[in-house]
Amino acid sequence: MIDVKSLYEKYCVRESDGKYYCEKDGHTYDIVPAKETELDTFKSNCESNNVPREIKEDLSAYFLQNNNFFNYYSCDDIGIFEWWNDYKELWLGCVDMDVFRYSSDLGKYTIGSAGDVSYGEKYEFDTIEEMLVAHFNGI
Repeated sequence: MIDVKSLYEKYCVRESDGKYYCEKDGHTYDIVPAKETELDTFKSNCESNNVPREIKEDLSAYFLQNNNFFNYYSCDDIGIFEWWNDYKELWLGCVDMDVFRYSSDLGKYTIGSAGDVSYGEKYEFDTIEEMLVAHFNGI
């Protein structure tokens, strides 16, 4: 299982206020766990949208530790599911022009642009952790 705090500590610098500065992307991030009510809303939204169980579980485990991807959507934000019905994509967050999502069609977590699910195979990952490590490494 992913350890979000260890991941941030490995690739970013912890600042005095407990936030993390990531040199590769030049941004500062909070790590704030989701509240139980927020996780319940996320799970309910997954179920009502027929999101695969394993993806719901992966993302729930992530959100339990950190309730956003790069200070973007919190897990109870319906915006995550905006593109699910049309494209079977969960939009998890953005950094600058990079969009982090899960694509059911690809069966992968991806980094792409608003118009492209991924920038190519190099930007398609089996796990959330692989996607985050790739971002922290500057791809």
